[in-house]
Amino acid sequence: MKLNKALLLLSLTLMPLTALADMTDTQIIQYVSEQSAKGTSQAEMVQYLLNQGVSPQRLQQLKAKLSKKGTSSNNGKVSTGDRTRTANTDRNSSGRIVGNASKNGKFEEQSEDYLSMESALTDLSSQMSPEMEEQGSKYEKKIFGHEMFKNEDIKFEPNMNIATPSTYVLGAGDLVFIDIYGASQVSIEGTISPDGEIIVKGYGPLHLGGLSVEQANQRVRTKLSSYFADSKIKLTVGQTRTIQVNVMGEVKTPGTYTLSAFASAFHALYSAGGVSEVGSLRSIKLYRENKLISIIDLYDYILNGQLSGDIRLQDNDVLIVAPYEALVNISGKAKRPMYYEMKTSETIGKALEYAGGFAGDAYTKSMRLVRMGGDRMQVFNIDESNLGSFLVADGDSVYIDSVMVRYDNMIDLQGAVFRPGMYQLGDRTSSIKSLLEYAGGVTEYAFTSHAVLRRKRADRSLEIIPIDLEHILNGTASDVVLKNEDVLFIPDRQNAQESQTLTIRGEVYEPGIYEFAHNTSVEDLVLLAGGLKESASTEKVSIARRQENGQIKNFTVNLSKDLSCDTKNAFILKPFDVVMIKRIEGYCEPQTVHIEGEVNFQGDYSITNEKSRISDVISMAGGLTNHAAQNGVYVLRKLSEEEKRMRQKRLDTDRFNYTYRAIQRSSQMQGVTSLPISDSLMIVKDTREDIYKVAVNIQKAIKKPGCKEDLILQDGDYIIVEGQTNTVRLSGSVAYQGAVPYVSGKTLKYYLRQGGIRPTRQNCKLAYVISPNGQANSYRKFKKIEPGSEIFLRESRTEMTTDQRVNMWIAVTSAFATAAAVVISVIK
Repeated sequence: MKLNKALLLLSLTLMPLTALADMTDTQIIQYVSEQSAKGTSQAEMVQYLLNQGVSPQRLQQLKAKLSKKGTSSNNGKVSTGDRTRTANTDRNSSGRIVGNASKNGKFEEQSEDYLSMESALTDLSSQMSPEMEEQGSKYEKKIFGHEMFKNEDIKFEPNMNIATPSTYVLGAGDLVFIDIYGASQVSIEGTISPDGEIIVKGYGPLHLGGLSVEQANQRVRTKLSSYFADSKIKLTVGQTRTIQVNVMGEVKTPGTYTLSAFASAFHALYSAGGVSEVGSLRSIKLYRENKLISIIDLYDYILNGQLSGDIRLQDNDVLIVAPYEALVNISGKAKRPMYYEMKTSETIGKALEYAGGFAGDAYTKSMRLVRMGGDRMQVFNIDESNLGSFLVADGDSVYIDSVMVRYDNMIDLQGAVFRPGMYQLGDRTSSIKSLLEYAGGVTEYAFTSHAVLRRKRADRSLEIIPIDLEHILNGTASDVVLKNEDVLFIPDRQNAQESQTLTIRGEVYEPGIYEFAHNTSVEDLVLLAGGLKESASTEKVSIARRQENGQIKNFTVNLSKDLSCDTKNAFILKPFDVVMIKRIEGYCEPQTVHIEGEVNFQGDYSITNEKSRISDVISMAGGLTNHAAQNGVYVLRKLSEEEKRMRQKRLDTDRFNYTYRAIQRSSQMQGVTSLPISDSLMIVKDTREDIYKVAVNIQKAIKKPGCKEDLILQDGDYIIVEGQTNTVRLSGSVAYQGAVPYVSGKTLKYYLRQGGIRPTRQNCKLAYVISPNGQANSYRKFKKIEPGSEIFLRESRTEMTTDQRVNMWIAVTSAFATAAAVVISVIK
């Protein structure tokens, strides 16, 4: 359980690196177990495993292997199943084959514990960040060939299901099949014991160890032919045994490895994690029974696909990896710039061949070689003459430069030409005139009076040569001979001038700015702008024109009503002219108002001019009925865009000032030192809509039409005439909030008593009376209370809380806003 817990805790913190020094599965489990028992901190264990190159793929493979069940012995059984072979060796990260685990038996003994770790390993691998895998390798030298052993997607495993070679020597652990067919139909399988025998039922021990497959077939036929007369007998090899191979020297993980009997030296090398940074890929020696059998050069395989010297291994073979002879760094403009392992008998030309040759932008005439010689460094220039003879040395660094960003035969054509760009300086483009002809000529907007030729002098400084291009093209001036890296620029008149436009404003459907075109008349521009509106005047159309001296000159023309095409008398516009179409004097758009309530004829009515008043509409509606309230007429009106903007600005200012003062007073009273203004501002909200109420004194308006109380109407106004009511509504700081019966002649004090308030002088000062039409008056302003009115009683400031003051402010502001709207409408 402690081991499981340790792996689970590691899953929260472990981040993978590219494999640096691989550990076997058994080594990982053993390390975590031992360090947990010692009390080693999680951070130390994580750092160690990071340095050893544990990866998510490694843990997934370990998890998969832990979930597999062990195999059982099958010696002497009758064969009925699959005869394909599988690799029977332990593996480390990336599927590499490693040894020791199956030999000492620890894996089998602990397999039950490993299976209990599957979920912990899953969590461990899922927590790892792939980006961290590069941490351990980004500072390593990138040596050609070494990456092959670090690529987890490459699986170097022997082909287990090839036809068994007739020379293959049987040994302990090989699974063999004996097939008998003909008069008898029997299949026998058995694993060769350490004594070299298998048990054949009905016959007994049959010695096969040490024999080749061909020899084993002969022995089986000889020994069993008398038992199976008139039958044919054939021996084949199933699952092969394992062999032990020693991989020593400069490898990542030297040691003894258990491999398949079909494994080659290359498989053994990969199982050991590949060569170390100082290990050689060019001189890998294979020893068998203390004799050198083969020398392997992996560059032949990597570059040419040839496995020269790579032979099948046998039990107890020794593979030795020596340090490299020379390591040469190829940098710069090579196709594969990196470090290359070289033999001291090889040349720089061979190193360049290994690097893939020169890149496309490489300077090929010379390379620079820096050599560590004695107590100082030396520099050598390598060119074509000594590329194939200059021998390499360990530590050489070769740099291949790039070509210079300069040209030998280039001219650059820019500006108002049909095909700008770089051109070859040659016979057909040796002069300005021939270059322009080759490039398709200049455009219609080319400014040919003055072109510019930029030329580099011998010291690379720039020189400007003015070119009279117009005369060169028509043959009246001498042509100019071009030189290498000349740049010819032809100005474009469109870029040199301000964009020319025409502007039209006023009574057209699409006023705005239009692109200037020659020979455009005022009528043409009007038609481009969608035509004249019904309100447009065709007389005294004004045109503002900018003169060359910067002054503005005005012109006035009259247009025909049908905008007919009169080319003789048409006023032709010039660039930047501004045309203004005026509105017909006295023209009015149709305007409508609506009236409803206590009038004889409710509905919509058209108002004829901008001075129409409410008394006019009431007269058109047949006057007020007998049930109309004495002062119950008001107008619902939409805010204009300008009024909306001003209202919002005023509301924001008033809301902030009032709320801030209320917060300060509340803080002082309650002993609060500070209160966030941003939070308190949420208390006050703008509850007013875009439609507001305008109170009207209808009695004065009807009695004296045209007076200041007679409201001037606007398009879309909605007139409400309230009916009579016999109640008075009480609100605010009264004990009873609601409506009470209206009693003629009763004063404010009477109604305050009806609301449960003692009518003191102070209370009367705090009261507002709101008439049925929405007009509010303070205690000093009102004289009598009308039926349908509302009495609002403010609370004394010394007794109000902050929330109460805010609510009072909203109610009073709404009442005052109605009164202000009356004043604005009257002024209009």
